[in-house]
Amino acid sequence: AGHIIHQYLGAGVDTTIAAIGNIVALFGRHPEQFKLVREKPELVPAAFAEVLRYWAPVHIWGRKATRDVEIEGVVIPAGAQVGILFGAGNRDPRHYENPDSFDVLRNPVDHLSFGYGPHGCAGQGLAKLEAHAIIEALARRVESLTLGDEVREPSNITRSIERLEVVKVSAA
Repeated sequence: AGHIIHQYLGAGVDTTIAAIGNIVALFGRHPEQFKLVREKPELVPAAFAEVLRYWAPVHIWGRKATRDVEIEGVVIPAGAQVGILFGAGNRDPRHYENPDSFDVLRNPVDHLSFGYGPHGCAGQGLAKLEAHAIIEALARRVESLTLGDEVREPSNITRSIERLEVVKVSAA
């Protein structure tokens, strides 16, 4: 059980921190979307799904092909290392209309940020509870966010914010 808990915590800490920072940054950048969530708290789950779709906390994850697979005319041979680009998949215009717009009404429950199938994130239930609580608290207690300087955490794996200056928070 110790190994399972270690993996659960190890995989979930950086991604949760990244997702929380992305929530604040996106609501600050898109005040009209934050206003929708404030007016309709039932949008909280959809808003979090859209945050994960729009800015996937994990850029890439590796897998090894166990058999030859053809994808759109390209054969990936058995044994090949494959990089799964979550953010690119979440912005696929063949799947999402206006993929480069942040829209909390979209409710993209099929985003790729938690992985899929047997490789799906084991901690996604906890991540949703944490993020929903944060979004709900922001929506109840904060009218608007004004952002200052942002410094991204340099990483090949996560999309995370090292520092985000919140210049002004108007209390509700």
